[in-house]
Amino acid sequence: MKPIVLGFAGSIASGKSTLSSKVAEALHWPRVSFGDYVRSVARLRGFPELREVLQEVGAELVEDDVEQFCCAVLAQVNWQPGQPLIIDGIRHVEVLTALRQLVAPMELYLIFIVVDESVRAVRLLERGKSNPTSYQLLELNSTEYQVKGYLKDLADLVVDSTYSIEEVMKEVTSCLQSQCAKN
Repeated sequence: MKPIVLGFAGSIASGKSTLSSKVAEALHWPRVSFGDYVRSVARLRGFPELREVLQEVGAELVEDDVEQFCCAVLAQVNWQPGQPLIIDGIRHVEVLTALRQLVAPMELYLIFIVVDESVRAVRLLERGKSNPTSYQLLELNSTEYQVKGYLKDLADLVVDSTYSIEEVMKEVTSCLQSQCAKN
């Protein structure tokens, strides 16, 4: 298989991290996470790791220097051009654009994860986020709007994590094989 980069996007509690981790494990590819990087920046600044704070820190990193932000995320695994990679948590169109430029001439395929709202609500409860109002407010953030409003439309593949992880993995690997067969 020709080396490619797979990016994962989706709303809060859609299953991005679970799916991207499973795909990375199955393919034996390194995985980086925008969420992990933003959490580390928040910690360094002495900020609490609250979703609202992380959204603000992430938006600031995008606005300050999106290319540097992307390079810092790629540096989590010392990624070099030509190496396959899994990227978890793409949440901005500008980030997707910058990543595609940074990994060129390699292809970056964006996988967008949707989930039934009732399943998502259960996941949020399991995470201890039982206040639906606070999550509704988070959904109004410009980051979440970009995720749902634009990134889904830019995706090469949309998968539904309401189904089992095994079923979703099959869909991803099948698409990967057909995309890679074209190249």
